[in-house]
Amino acid sequence: MANILFKKSYLHKTLSKIAYDDLWNTKGVFTTIRLIGSPPKFIFLLEHLRNLNQSLKKMNINFILKSSTFENLLKNKLNKNIKYDHLLRLAINNKKISISLRKCLKSNTSFKGILVNYQRPNPSIKNLYYKKIFEYLKSINTQSCEIILMKKKIFLEGCTTNIICVKNKKLYLPKTNYYFGITLKFIVSHTKRRFIKQNIYLNDLNSFDEILLVGSGKGIVMLQNIPQINWNNKSCSVFKELHDLYNSYITS
Repeated sequence: MANILFKKSYLHKTLSKIAYDDLWNTKGVFTTIRLIGSPPKFIFLLEHLRNLNQSLKKMNINFILKSSTFENLLKNKLNKNIKYDHLLRLAINNKKISISLRKCLKSNTSFKGILVNYQRPNPSIKNLYYKKIFEYLKSINTQSCEIILMKKKIFLEGCTTNIICVKNKKLYLPKTNYYFGITLKFIVSHTKRRFIKQNIYLNDLNSFDEILLVGSGKGIVMLQNIPQINWNNKSCSVFKELHDLYNSYITS
């Protein structure tokens, strides 16, 4: 179970404190922000807030979370004596703001993939309808396994990550029907390698040399295998390159 340092909820109309509500499975959105160091550095904070506010608008929720409001909600809640490697979950629905902070569990750098036939509702938005995702995550060790979502035998995303497939050093992304996360956006904009967006079919998977998992919690990790289809990793060169690229940013 996650080690929660604190959890708070507020009415966003008045910012008054209320009993904690995680807001799961309500109409709303969330984001997960990584904190590193002492004092903590919020990784991609402005990008997370921008995405969050855009998603709120798409869901017709009349609220904008400003940077100043975010800073005010966290005032005096972070310990200057802690060296952070934590994940801050920020959720908002049409009435409430929910904030919680938990330790970022150390993950393996190579993962086992488990395929399931499922597409998240409204996948372009990181929405709070997560009941099915939780069911999948409870069935695995999330420090060494990732559930890979697919529909009609087309790869979409991991339960907690985006997917990058590698073939002949070229990078491939699923074409549509997934959430384009903040960490993935960083990789796309900072690597010199070419990205190609196309449907990634299950039957074509053996043509790929590497499959990378990308997200706020895991950073950059690689799939070692997918036992259901006898897929095994053939290389780690692009993984090492992108892993170093990401780590150089978060530790700078």
